[in-house]
Amino acid sequence: MLMTQILNMSSYNRNSEYEPIGESTYQYLRNPAQDNASFIIVGFKKDQQCALLYYVLNVFLVGIPYAMLTWFPAYKKIVYKKSPLIYADIILINDNFGNYKWVDVIVESTDLPDKGVADLKIFNYQFSKYIWHLEKGCFVILEEFMPKMTLEEILEYSHGLLENEQAKLLKLYGFNTIEVQVKSYYRLFIEEVFHPFYIFQAFSVILWFFDDYMIYAGCVLVLTIFSIVTALLQNRKQSLALHNLVQTSNSSQVEILRRQLISNTPTSIDSKNLVPGELLVIPRSGCIMPCDAVLLTGNCIVNESVLTGECVPVLKTPPNASSDVYNINTHKAHTLYSGTCVVQGRFYGEEHILARVVKTGFDTTKGSLVKSIMFPSPVDFKFYKDSLKFVFCLFFIASFGMVYCLYVYIQRNADLREAIIRALDIITIVVPPALPAAMTVGIVYSQHRLKKLGIFCISPSRINISGKLKLACFDKTGTLTHDGLELYSILACYNKRFDDATTDVLMLDNNSPFIQAMATCHSLTRIDGRLNGDPLDLNMFENTKWELEEPGNEETNYDMLAPTIVKPIQKYISHSKLNNLGGDMEIPYEIGIIRQFQFSSTLQRMSVICRVLGSPNMLIFTKGAPEKVKTMCKEETVPPDFNCQLAQFTAQGFRVIAVAYKQLPNKFKWKQAQKVNRETIECDLNFLGFIVMQNTLKPETTPVIQTLQAANVRTVMITGDNVMTAICVARECGMVKINDNVILLQVQQGEGIPIISLERIGNTNSSNHVISFDEDHYHFALDGEVWSTLRTHYPDILPKLLLRTTVFARFQPDQKTQLISALQSLDYIVSMVGDGANDCGALKAAHIGISLSQAEASVAAPFTSSIDNISCLIHLILEGRCALVTSFAVFKYMALYSLIQFFTIIILYKNNSILGDQQFLFIDLIITTSLAVTIGRQGPSNRLVAKRPMGSLIAGSNLIPLVFQIVACALTQYLAFYYLTVQEWYKPNQQEKDEIVLCWENTVLFTVSCYQYVVLALMYSKGKPYREVLINNFWLLFCSLTLISFTTYLGIYPAKFVANFFEIIYLPLNQSSLQRTFKDTLMLFPLAHLCIAMFIEFGIAESKWLKKVVHCIQRKTQPKNHYKKLAQEADFSSWFRFENETSYINITMNDER
Repeated sequence: MLMTQILNMSSYNRNSEYEPIGESTYQYLRNPAQDNASFIIVGFKKDQQCALLYYVLNVFLVGIPYAMLTWFPAYKKIVYKKSPLIYADIILINDNFGNYKWVDVIVESTDLPDKGVADLKIFNYQFSKYIWHLEKGCFVILEEFMPKMTLEEILEYSHGLLENEQAKLLKLYGFNTIEVQVKSYYRLFIEEVFHPFYIFQAFSVILWFFDDYMIYAGCVLVLTIFSIVTALLQNRKQSLALHNLVQTSNSSQVEILRRQLISNTPTSIDSKNLVPGELLVIPRSGCIMPCDAVLLTGNCIVNESVLTGECVPVLKTPPNASSDVYNINTHKAHTLYSGTCVVQGRFYGEEHILARVVKTGFDTTKGSLVKSIMFPSPVDFKFYKDSLKFVFCLFFIASFGMVYCLYVYIQRNADLREAIIRALDIITIVVPPALPAAMTVGIVYSQHRLKKLGIFCISPSRINISGKLKLACFDKTGTLTHDGLELYSILACYNKRFDDATTDVLMLDNNSPFIQAMATCHSLTRIDGRLNGDPLDLNMFENTKWELEEPGNEETNYDMLAPTIVKPIQKYISHSKLNNLGGDMEIPYEIGIIRQFQFSSTLQRMSVICRVLGSPNMLIFTKGAPEKVKTMCKEETVPPDFNCQLAQFTAQGFRVIAVAYKQLPNKFKWKQAQKVNRETIECDLNFLGFIVMQNTLKPETTPVIQTLQAANVRTVMITGDNVMTAICVARECGMVKINDNVILLQVQQGEGIPIISLERIGNTNSSNHVISFDEDHYHFALDGEVWSTLRTHYPDILPKLLLRTTVFARFQPDQKTQLISALQSLDYIVSMVGDGANDCGALKAAHIGISLSQAEASVAAPFTSSIDNISCLIHLILEGRCALVTSFAVFKYMALYSLIQFFTIIILYKNNSILGDQQFLFIDLIITTSLAVTIGRQGPSNRLVAKRPMGSLIAGSNLIPLVFQIVACALTQYLAFYYLTVQEWYKPNQQEKDEIVLCWENTVLFTVSCYQYVVLALMYSKGKPYREVLINNFWLLFCSLTLISFTTYLGIYPAKFVANFFEIIYLPLNQSSLQRTFKDTLMLFPLAHLCIAMFIEFGIAESKWLKKVVHCIQRKTQPKNHYKKLAQEADFSSWFRFENETSYINITMNDER
């Protein structure tokens, strides 16, 4: 009984990878079903006394402890007591990204077959269920309770579940729904306002109200409310969009086969009640799959674009009965995934199309994708960490300001309340509340520009990361080259000899096995009267001038034993006399396709079982990678020049498909054809020849590769195609230069550890057998077999090999993901551009994954481009560099703005003055907000330069110019104030307790500081090499010129009502000429500051000697990045010795002929 097999747990399945850990208080967990998410759990028990004290403290301290422990959940452990996991009732989870979360442990009473009622300790984390395993003494994922089932076991069990069995499983697995909760406005509001940013703003507003800054506080309050409402609406909109996205696979009526005492009859139930083990009846007209299920009978045509971005429908077939353990990823060709659309269901006679449910709810493939959207991997980027460090530095500066402020006010015998308010006000000045929002300005504008170009982003923070891109990986077919393939020629084999290549398929006899193979060995089908399928299959079949018929209408296509028939088009041939039947009877020449073995990227081949109408024997035709097909053929049928002919075509960049066939015995009947294992009959084949396909480069490919290389971005190809074809395409597009050597790594199997051999490909100008490992003129190339061998037997040299390997061929999807991760471990910022089909894992793993999908945005990649070529990567890098530089600029501008105001306030506090409410309003809302926003409007440069922008905010090359700018600002204000004090008409402010606004100290510092804000905005808006020139930023120039003009107006001769509004000194026309002259000459200080700021930014910050000075100060002797260190150490000639005395790896050398 399957039910017993699922829930028996076989003494909790001791063969699991988990090990008992006794009564430990912690455990390491890994969830393979969720991108190998890993985390550590620590057990705790709730303590009533600690909880009571915690609640009391929250009441007396107005919820401050609650807010602090919400922001820093790791410290909430003080409320609980540590406990062994077996006794824990609450768990602290620490994931591999440093995030913490508290989760309750619940006890569920579950009726387990053969076990009776058992109390299971369970906790749920990110929609995955973890259960305490008694015998192992640890928590395991729910999947561990399901013993692995072989394909034979899945196929043999053809009965549904009993109703009581389904009820028990439903309690264990839960409902089959992917519910994305749409949070209420109240909950969203609470979550939003408890963000530290809004808490700090609330603190600032309250403080300003106490300080009678009513106008400014009111404006900030309005803006804060507007920001919160906007964020609430945006979060609600995103939540609704995700909810609607997954709703299609929830709550639909489905038919299942329920095991009854008398007979199996279809029963209609709500899809949310589906559980693993159910027998699902697939409608003949198609449906949206409500779960993951393995197909048992019939065939299905499925559109999987919602998961992969691949528009071409795929054919799903039942698996062969074998001892292989079923795996939802390995056996994709037999699995129907949740959320995908079954376009057609095809069946035999009156049989049902049956599929066994294997995963439900969030455990399905669609559920995993939804979880990856809801719980994305945080982007580990140095800029964000550095910005937090810088903010803490600002808090440190603010603490000194507070101490100084308290000292000044105590010395003045000021009111204690006034002194505290002024001291706290320093924090809101030095650490501007608008800083986090201002930092996102560049990303927002870049995302908007990318959207206009047709590049869509679901992870905006990755835009900044693309500005630091160092290595670009590309798929080949459909990415570097056109997706469609054209038949170039066919090379038939007769009597172990290749015939002359021909480009005209019609020259071959229609009765020949080669033409029969081309006409039948494919997975094409008709949908709405049109042929659909893989582009290679389409082009191959259309060149035969045959036609495909599927008897009956599209809902009864499997009403005959031979559901699909191919035959020559009457225009080219009316009928043919079959030579193998004997006699003179003429019958129609038709071939029925009895069974298809789908193409597998792992097996690198596909096969079909056919029968020619009237023939007593069935035939099997196989096509696939030449290297694979050759091993399946009889040696006496393979030409001796097989490898030579293959190398000749692949070296020219052609895609070569090998074809073979075999006649099956007379006793091999239809029933056997439906049950036979493909490995049983895919052997002892007769080699038929090569199909040579031409896959031309896209016109944009070569210019983009050249642009990337000129910008010092390394380019790499990762493909599933033949290695020689990949090398040729790499040369053609410029990844490998014409005069560069390509060194092909190959595996030579033998006794013990496999041996790695080297073969030089192309550009063999010298006749000796010594490879010169020149720094710039050689590349390694390897295939998936070599990759696996290196990872298993030579892991030490693999990182160094990655530095010089440009071509990775015959890579399976999981190997692509492994490669991306390996490159990232070398500290490369890696991008991956693919067509979204077999590249999903790599697209998700890369820092910048771009899917060239023409379907709806693929959730597999952070970026989806409607531009169907790799030029989208250039746009993304340019925008990334622009966004990164803009983020740096806005951050430095906001930091300097706060420090400028800090200097102003400190000087004014010392002199019994302060900025007025209108002055604060003018600076913070009019000047700073307009300039910070318009800085971000500057678009990217149209040229990709070799030098990448800095990624560290606290790097010496960044900090030194910033410190100079801070000093320049402070010095300018101090000298302007000093210039005021030396005027013979100047009288210091004598007010001792209450500050005054209307005074010369205030007027001078307010006027000079207003200029400083504009000057620094212009300095941090320099264009080249990463942004457009400043003159193209119209709104920034307009705001700057307007503010300069208005500030000059305020500083020289404002109208009286304007001067009164801003609380600055008003001088009538008949005023003393000395004061008038002073105000005029005061304009020289902002001008001098402009000159100094320009010198710092253009003479110091961009100088080469500054970097040398920084390295000298830091005593930097070696690079920080791992790949740069390896490049200095890697001496390939020392460990690739071409003799048999190599200590740890034996390398041989073969010259290409």
